[in-house]
Amino acid sequence: MAQYKTVAGPVGFTVGKNDSEAAAVKQYADIINREAVGGWKFVCIEEIPVTKNNGCLAGLMGNPTSTTTFNMLVFVLED
Repeated sequence: MAQYKTVAGPVGFTVGKNDSEAAAVKQYADIINREAVGGWKFVCIEEIPVTKNNGCLAGLMGNPTSTTTFNMLVFVLED
């Protein structure tokens, strides 16, 4: 039976005026290379939206729910 693990990856990137977009992409490669050890294999990146509901009082005050999207890197370990 296979085991799976997920690792949160960056959602957005900011590079300096002297940096290239390749520097941003390298951040993902670094995470994948760090986690893909000991038999773990990278499978894909999935966007996972997480919505946080406000409490009753906040809802009555008109505060909307908030949603944050995470980029989850999925790895598999085959038995």
